[in-house]
Amino acid sequence: MSLLEYLQTDPECRNLAEGAVHAVAPALDDPDPAHVVMQLNEWAFLLAGRMPLPWNTHKALDALNHLLFTELGFDGDRATYDAPENALLPNVLERRRGLPIVLSILWVDLARRMGFDAVGVGLPGHFIVALRHDLGLLCFDPFHGGRPVGEERGSELVSGATGGKVAFHPAMLSPTLDRQILVRLVRNLHLRYLHAAHWEEALWTGTHLILLDPANPRPRKERAFVHLQRDEPGPALDDLLEALRLSPEPDPEIQAWMQQLKV
Repeated sequence: MSLLEYLQTDPECRNLAEGAVHAVAPALDDPDPAHVVMQLNEWAFLLAGRMPLPWNTHKALDALNHLLFTELGFDGDRATYDAPENALLPNVLERRRGLPIVLSILWVDLARRMGFDAVGVGLPGHFIVALRHDLGLLCFDPFHGGRPVGEERGSELVSGATGGKVAFHPAMLSPTLDRQILVRLVRNLHLRYLHAAHWEEALWTGTHLILLDPANPRPRKERAFVHLQRDEPGPALDDLLEALRLSPEPDPEIQAWMQQLKV
């Protein structure tokens, strides 16, 4: 199944782990998500036998976090943070190290298999997770061993991730739509490939961003830039025209590029 086929069958991307595999499939030796799904099912079955009776949400969350971060040893990769494999869920399952967003996808998908109303939370520069409950959200940071996150810790994370350039606001601790989680995942890879001038890889990540976020002109502009670097003026022009159509107001950058192409 391709990313396009996955999006046609699950447009809201509720099967988040499966979507995370399809979203980065060209970078994987084996793009079939079956192994990832099977592994998550095994861990969910293991957790099911550890759920507290009578039911206690906090103890259930403790069991989930203990399995992932103590027994299985998942943690953030601080030593080689920018390595592309940190964005690839199958690799992260094997290495037990990854980016905040991939560890968050793992946590959310496993928590949902346990019946939790789990969501991702896209803080500026750092991704975390949360559990919806009657009083709001209980937030956790999978990159730091499932550590609880309140407003004070959220402010610290945003300040650290952005070098103090972004001021924290409590509204930042709000759920991110599942499909937008995959957009952010692919964008993470896309920016790495752009900065490294890896145009072949930047082409497929740009295409996947268009598939995931088709109404946004930005991925079209970015893919046009990649086409220009690959000396492909025709496809670049097609993307620029579509970006122009999608833009809510005139875009001087698009106009400048089209003038370079003598349109």
